[in-house]
Amino acid sequence: MSSSTSSRYRESAAVTAPTKVHDQHGTSFAEEHALDAIAKEAELRLQHQREQNREARQLRHKELEKNARDDLSAVDSELNKSDQNKHEEEDEEEEEDDGGDSRTTPITPSTPMGSSRSRIMNIDGTNNNAMGTTTNSLLLQKFLNGDIDLRSIEQRDLRRLLSELEAKYKSAMIANSSMYNEKQALYYQIDTYKDILDEHYEIFNQTKRQLKDKCKDFDIQKQTLIDLQNNNNQLKEILSNCEKLIQESEIEIYIDEQQKYLSIDLKCQESFLLSNSFTNRSINEKLKKILSEKHQQIEQINRLKLELDETNHHLRILKQHIPNSIDLHNQNINNACDCEQQKQLIKQITDLNNGLQRLSADNGSLQQE
Repeated sequence: MSSSTSSRYRESAAVTAPTKVHDQHGTSFAEEHALDAIAKEAELRLQHQREQNREARQLRHKELEKNARDDLSAVDSELNKSDQNKHEEEDEEEEEDDGGDSRTTPITPSTPMGSSRSRIMNIDGTNNNAMGTTTNSLLLQKFLNGDIDLRSIEQRDLRRLLSELEAKYKSAMIANSSMYNEKQALYYQIDTYKDILDEHYEIFNQTKRQLKDKCKDFDIQKQTLIDLQNNNNQLKEILSNCEKLIQESEIEIYIDEQQKYLSIDLKCQESFLLSNSFTNRSINEKLKKILSEKHQQIEQINRLKLELDETNHHLRILKQHIPNSIDLHNQNINNACDCEQQKQLIKQITDLNNGLQRLSADNGSLQQE
């Protein structure tokens, strides 16, 4: 019964549903659409900026690699030149040493004393080379400290000092270039870490916006749930009232197995009119109409009962007067006036009997309704 009545009165009950939920949904959808458009524009701008920064870093990294290769090639070329100059200076020094020794000590290959003297000179040369390196390092320290004058140094010592200075300068240049490259690589890593930090910050802001949107959706859904619960309670009350009215108005509703078609058995004309009026009026008007019709029927029944009692009373009175009228008719049979009165009384009796039968039939039909 409840499923049939709910399917029967769903359209009429839907008129009383509130429309606040639809308005709230419309405004919330418009706000969400605007916020989504703004967020998409901001994300596109940030993505474009990140791409530009990435391209700039790649170009800078390529330039650094190119500069590092150029520096290394320049340092290698300088090292090669310094090595050549050093070999040339060493050759010149050896030639000078050989020339001085030949001038100071003449060698005779026939005598064994020459060979022994040459071995002694080689030993002295190695000792002189070791002594020369130590003296060059001492000279370099004194020169760097400013304790020695260049005029007091011999030409050979100056050349050695200059070669050492060039070697230290080149090693310092190599160290400086490597440190510069390391610094640029660290700058590149810092930029990449900044980009990663920006991406994480953007993801954090996006999740924060999503959380805010979800909270708003949750509040809207909660409010809609409360409104729908109130509407459900109201519809339950309306449905119970409709079931009561259907039971009181004696309407029988039959549903087939597939629950597609409804067949209504109406036992009275008033219920048929009431069922036809359900589709055009609201539930409150229907309730008022049904109650008023019910009161009118009760009043009509009471009125008919009073009329029936009155007719029965008149009938009893007439039955009491009938024997007297018969005796008068037998005594005064020749009186024409008495005959006319008797005819009138007989006519009244027949009319009253017909009215009594009609009232009893109406009373039976009303009781069946």
